[in-house]
Amino acid sequence: MTILITGATGGIGGAVARAAREKGHDVVEWNRADFERGEPLPDVSFDAVVFATGMCPVVPVALLSDERFAETLHVNCGLFLKIIREIVSRRMCAAGGMRVVAVSSVSASEGWAGGAAYCASKGALSAMCRALDAELKPRGISVSAIEPRYVKTKMFDACAGRMGVSAKLARDPGELAEEILKGLTKL
Repeated sequence: MTILITGATGGIGGAVARAAREKGHDVVEWNRADFERGEPLPDVSFDAVVFATGMCPVVPVALLSDERFAETLHVNCGLFLKIIREIVSRRMCAAGGMRVVAVSSVSASEGWAGGAAYCASKGALSAMCRALDAELKPRGISVSAIEPRYVKTKMFDACAGRMGVSAKLARDPGELAEEILKGLTKL
């Protein structure tokens, strides 16, 4: 299986990339810097996509600038749309179909102080996945979001204290990676 993984330099994306390679899958990594440079995706047909790109600013609403809000929406949701649009328009879906999983967050439906931008972006990502699944399923492309609670990553560690959450509640990203890969193989 050929899997496109975004955010592979981060905790969740990195764990998925490592686990996928260990299982013998071909992995194409695509990161925020690739998006920002406007690099086109390599000319490959994908069996699966894991979107694990994200950012989590913790900013009180009085200090949340329009620019920071827009950047968070762009990174956590807009880049997902961009990659799916490119895959669909260039017909980069494998002949047997394609499974797409976006890593959203429980914050898509649960709010916390200072999390307006993050929660809004993850809510938008989860909603977009439902709409894209309805649109693309007839083309053999299944799209879904997963909404994990807390995962032990650098991003979580940086945000946990300001969220008022104990780092002890976070799960290992390797466990989540295994769940994601198990779901991808159910094409």
